[in-house]
Amino acid sequence: MRSSFRQIRKGPTKPHISNIISKPQSQCAPVLSKHSYHVAPSMHNIKQFDSPNESPSSENLVKDMNQNYNFNADQLCDLFVSKAATMPLCAAVESFLKEKFKASTVIYWQEIPNAQILYSPTMKLKNDHSNGIIGTCYFQRTVMRVPQNSAHPSFSSQVDGKIASNSSSLLLFPLYDWRNALCAIAEVVSDLGEFSQDDEVFANWFSSKFKLFSKWLKQPFVNDNSLHELMEIHDHEAFTNIICRKMRETFDCREFEIWTYQKKQDKMMKFQEPIESTEGGIVGDSLTREQTINAISNRLNSSYNSKIDGDLEESVLSIPVTEKEDELVHSVALRGSNHDLFNKDDEDTLKKLAPFILLAYANAQEFSGLHNDVKSSREEQDSLAILLDVIETMLSQLDSNKLYEMILEKGRSLTSSDRCSLFLLDESKESLASFYQTGLNKPIVIPVSNGIAGRTLKEKKVYNIPDAYECEYFNSNTDRETGYRTKSILSVPIYSTRGEVIGVTQMINKKGNTPFSEWDGKIIQIFNIFCGIAIDNAKLYKESVDSSNLLKPFLNTAFALTKSEDIKNMLNDILKNARVTVQAERCSLFLYDESSQQLSSFLADGGKVPPTIPMNIGIAAAACKEKEGIVENDVYKSPDFNRQIDVETGYKTRNIIASPIIGPDGEILGIVEMLNKKSGDFQHSDLETTNAFASFASVALQKNRLKDIAQYGDIEVESSKYISDSEKSLYTIPEKLTLTEEEKKTVTSLNCFAVDFKGVGHIKELFYFFNYFNLLEKYKVTNDRFFRFISTISRTYTTTSYHNWTHACDVTQYLTYQLITSHADKIFNSDELFIMLTSGVCHDANHSGLNNVYNVKAETPLGILFKDTSVMEMHHLTISIPIISQSDINLFGSFDDNEIKKMWTLFINLILSTDMAKHFELVKKGQALIENKEFDWSNQEHRLLGMQILIKIADISNVSRPFEYADKWCDILNEEFFHQGDLEKSSGIGLTSPLNDREHPDKPKSQIGFYNFICLPLYTVASQIYPELIVNADSVRSNLEKWKELAAANAAKAEENKQ
Repeated sequence: MRSSFRQIRKGPTKPHISNIISKPQSQCAPVLSKHSYHVAPSMHNIKQFDSPNESPSSENLVKDMNQNYNFNADQLCDLFVSKAATMPLCAAVESFLKEKFKASTVIYWQEIPNAQILYSPTMKLKNDHSNGIIGTCYFQRTVMRVPQNSAHPSFSSQVDGKIASNSSSLLLFPLYDWRNALCAIAEVVSDLGEFSQDDEVFANWFSSKFKLFSKWLKQPFVNDNSLHELMEIHDHEAFTNIICRKMRETFDCREFEIWTYQKKQDKMMKFQEPIESTEGGIVGDSLTREQTINAISNRLNSSYNSKIDGDLEESVLSIPVTEKEDELVHSVALRGSNHDLFNKDDEDTLKKLAPFILLAYANAQEFSGLHNDVKSSREEQDSLAILLDVIETMLSQLDSNKLYEMILEKGRSLTSSDRCSLFLLDESKESLASFYQTGLNKPIVIPVSNGIAGRTLKEKKVYNIPDAYECEYFNSNTDRETGYRTKSILSVPIYSTRGEVIGVTQMINKKGNTPFSEWDGKIIQIFNIFCGIAIDNAKLYKESVDSSNLLKPFLNTAFALTKSEDIKNMLNDILKNARVTVQAERCSLFLYDESSQQLSSFLADGGKVPPTIPMNIGIAAAACKEKEGIVENDVYKSPDFNRQIDVETGYKTRNIIASPIIGPDGEILGIVEMLNKKSGDFQHSDLETTNAFASFASVALQKNRLKDIAQYGDIEVESSKYISDSEKSLYTIPEKLTLTEEEKKTVTSLNCFAVDFKGVGHIKELFYFFNYFNLLEKYKVTNDRFFRFISTISRTYTTTSYHNWTHACDVTQYLTYQLITSHADKIFNSDELFIMLTSGVCHDANHSGLNNVYNVKAETPLGILFKDTSVMEMHHLTISIPIISQSDINLFGSFDDNEIKKMWTLFINLILSTDMAKHFELVKKGQALIENKEFDWSNQEHRLLGMQILIKIADISNVSRPFEYADKWCDILNEEFFHQGDLEKSSGIGLTSPLNDREHPDKPKSQIGFYNFICLPLYTVASQIYPELIVNADSVRSNLEKWKELAAANAAKAEENKQ
């Protein structure tokens, strides 16, 4: 035998090779695969014996085996078996018979049915079935004793004359396999005289033994180790190289091929090369007719096609294999045997190997596809991580020239492009100027209507062009001027924070000579959002040298909200910071008195103000009525201006800003006025700044005693319903706020639906969570103070559909569940547990249901105030910190001065970590620590990361709840998204996310992306840090599969509707 594929007489035993429908013989293990193959039989008639005269009957065989021979049958049987075990079957037969008969020549003529010939592997001779004495034996199927070679009527000098001399005696007899099919003719040549009757008896005996043993002797066994190597997973290219090399070695031939034919589509391929089904040549004919073809000469075959079968005359063997499920036909084909032809052993071995080869081939194709998907996914995740780093650096750059250079370089690197151009619309809006274009020394100025950049600007859409010269909008003048050759272009518009197109980034010539991908377009669209923000920031910085000092008054204002319990001092700090920031000579704050319909003076910074202002006249009154800020730079020309105030105060007003103070429900609380800009006129940016300070004033007024007297009274009334006087000073859970045992099991499990605990149920579960870890007693928080904290913070939460009080309690419940399940309550100390639960309660205080992107893009006061940071998270902190610090709550009152700083820092870090903009950074950091085995609980930064990951997961915990709950939460969240989308459409800023589009919802598709991209990486990191939390990650995966099923069902339904 010629190869290791056919040396070991056993089948494959690897467990992953099984379940082939048309499986190999019983010696081989079954093959498991989703591919089911049927090997086409040889298309020849295997002659069966229809009568006792044609073949030895069973009775005759038994009789022969039981008779007394004049030879030692057992000894001869052992000799033949030993030879067959150590050499090819043909050689074993020839050697055995030569020794037995002391013959000059023995030939084993192997039957090759598909070629209609008998073939001698030893002598390399071919003989037609009908030719010579050998042909006669083939057709008679009996033992033939020929006394003299040349005297036989069927003697052929061309065949018989080459084998033996004219006077030689011949003994010929057929050999059958265990299926009673003729497989060979044995021819014995003797020069020592005629063969006897005893020799004929021996021939019959040997034929019967051969038939008996043929099931084990004739099988084309396959080397298990080689098959195992074949079945190892490779990509398509590597597998093709390996299988072609091995098959050439195995069959000692010139070439090996795998073909595929799709019957319904009439499509044919050789490996992955398309072939016209009418031009498939010999292998193509084998595929379409699903018949084995063993052609000794390709040129003599009726299906020969020189384009496919080549000009070289050679043998071809094609074995078709039908994949039943998909109605596909495959072929494994050999070309150019170095032994003139492919014999029956070659044919049987190839049939045996075919299912394994095709299974491995299918696995290689699937692996290549999966590998490409994983590679693409990994590249996308890496590019997002890089993008986050770029954004952080870019948003901190206020120098325009350096910013433009950064945009060009980072845009190019994000997309692996050769060059990047930045086109910005000039003030006239008639030209586009490119700044510092990579690869060019001079900027290029073009009319706004020219080229792909102009088209991108005009149509406000992305252009992904594989070949620039095939695009009608491409202006090739730049290439001619520079000598550069543009191939692919990705052109993406840049939007300002006001939603206006202000420029275009163009990525030029993707490296690798490939087009830009869909992902490249998406990543640059995201990149350009922040380019627009950064460009606006840089312009603002350029317009005002003092803008870098704006942050200090804001921070002072935020600090004033936390440090002062006196409302007047608090508002005075806010007012003073506002006046300094906008460079006004004077400022004042008036509170609205609904009963008297007047604005009453509360504070003034810089001069005398009237005690009251009527609501029926004046610019301040107009701003209150419209609930919008007003800038008036020539007040005496305004019909709304009340000149009487200047008369009473003796102060001459030139220009004014009036910004209303508006409560969370839209009610007017008061007005902030800025008078007389120290230099020049008030700008729109000054109004935005004043609006931001007015928002601070609103927070202060809402959450402090000036408007909380009635509220505290409500809390006292509410508290008395559940807490007796004797229980108020205790730390144990009040009797009326105690959960049942069944409820305790629910709130410490994954299968908890927070909506079921609305109302007093939320109070009960919070008492239970904090007492579970004995936090209230340890930190001396009495029942009265804790109830006051819960009531006060709960009232800051709005009635938005998702980010409401129920969500806060849901997050706190999931935090508790995680701490208990993972035994992390044994890792973290009481301080950390206390802060984690408190952060869960406070993390979305006063959430408006509008995300950070909306606040920045819509230029809400919070968006303006915190646009360089986490907008809503900073707001949640400014709301919750004063409540925690309130004298009748003072949740952190037991900490000393050194401890309190640490607790506040931890509290702030945990709430800021819930910003989705920090998501990838936290995941990436966790993955790196785990992969490098560096995570250490004794490291304070690592402990903080461990806590941040727990609260991050709790914030999106709905995805791991039972699917029934996950689905309900998805609907609740979508309603909030749709509300934001409605506002975005009505305000003209455009949808900030496809998820906000009420008119085109696709719940399953949106969830699949969210699970894959956001949830699973976070849950996986968590399960690596806290192994017991793998149950949550598994639940996410289970829900993901259900979303995929729904998506597939929707797609099928949509396709059905189309038809």
